[in-house]
Amino acid sequence: MSTTEELTKRARFLRNAAPQQFADFFAEFVAYTDRQYETMVLTTENLHNAQGHAQQCKVIVDALERAKNG
Repeated sequence: MSTTEELTKRARFLRNAAPQQFADFFAEFVAYTDRQYETMVLTTENLHNAQGHAQQCKVIVDALERAKNG
């Protein structure tokens, strides 16, 4: 099992236990990810660092999306 599959499984459990709180967290994390993407695009220093943050956020959002929909 990949690490994102385990993350999705745990997130699905949280979604089932507290659906509104999960939805609130998911929405806020997506907004955070959007800010990381913006930082990556606008940065003039540490591009690799900003890119890494944005990529990792995308991986987490994908795992949460799978939990939300499945």
